[in-house]
Amino acid sequence: MGSRSWSHLVLSCAACLTVSACGGGGISSDNPNRIEQVVSFGDSLSDVGTYAYASGFGGGRYTTNPGLIAVQRIAAHYNVTLTPALTGGFGQPSVTLPNGFGYAQGGARVANPPNPGDATGDTGELQTPVTSQVSAYLSQHQRFNTHQLVLIQAGGNDVQDVYGAWVNAVQSGTDPATALTAVLPTAAQVGTQLAGIVQTLLANGAKHVAVQNVPDLSKTPAGAAAEQQLPGSMQALQQITQALNTALASALPSSAAVLQIDAYTFFNQTAANFQSLGFQYDGSNATQVACGPIPLPIPYAADSDSALFCSPSTYVAPNADQIYMFADAYHPSTHLQQLIAAYEVGLTDAWLGSQN
Repeated sequence: MGSRSWSHLVLSCAACLTVSACGGGGISSDNPNRIEQVVSFGDSLSDVGTYAYASGFGGGRYTTNPGLIAVQRIAAHYNVTLTPALTGGFGQPSVTLPNGFGYAQGGARVANPPNPGDATGDTGELQTPVTSQVSAYLSQHQRFNTHQLVLIQAGGNDVQDVYGAWVNAVQSGTDPATALTAVLPTAAQVGTQLAGIVQTLLANGAKHVAVQNVPDLSKTPAGAAAEQQLPGSMQALQQITQALNTALASALPSSAAVLQIDAYTFFNQTAANFQSLGFQYDGSNATQVACGPIPLPIPYAADSDSALFCSPSTYVAPNADQIYMFADAYHPSTHLQQLIAAYEVGLTDAWLGSQN
């Protein structure tokens, strides 16, 4: 698809999402596939407010706050408000919210526990892995049902961990190509684990599961910064991500109940056409982010650049949430979140409609 065609398609989807968010979207009430509830599992890309501590600074989600993130927009398309299943972290007590179905937590891995050496430097996150998020849901609600849309995405933090292992090996004198070959199986294992979680969802009654693969982290400001520090990093990040995604696609169950969302390709196409989509800054420069730093208490100072604490008071320009692709080194801005949601809603509506 050419650049102009891609941009037109994405912008058309975004316009449709704006209409549907006002009550024009979703599946009709007499349809057996109608969506009455949205459940979300994942990491910071889907975290709808676990770390309530950040709201005291004007933040709360990993974007250009107060903008909504993609999963919130997708839920709104089906006339559902997605709220956190738990709040806590950053020294605050954990509080379970029984009416919340947003289980995703910033910093979460697919199956690995919280990483004390987190590559992003985050210090206050709970980082409950997706395996445990699903277990928490099943403990609280026993099963899924036919009128739920289950959204699941994860793996970006695992990619960073695998990349960190590659960096350590290279800095210890290992040939970069040899080091990369050694770490790729770990990334592939994560993809297989994520597919296994999808199988668990199906085995426990889920009928509509949309699983998103990992975007190309080499195209983020973090990827650009890594390349400056260690040449070859962007290629390593790309290949690690591809290894995870390939394993995920291969291991996902072949079922009409599962929709695979190719965020990797969507993201790369969007980055290639960023100007025609209304952005002025993409992720090719480490400093091109919408949010400036904010002073935080010493225990959490490493998070001062995180989009979790971003608000209009930290925008680098009044309309930064619209002209930058990224809020911080990793996370989409409000504008990019809207495009992601529009793309995924288009796929999801078509998928649900095909099951009539």
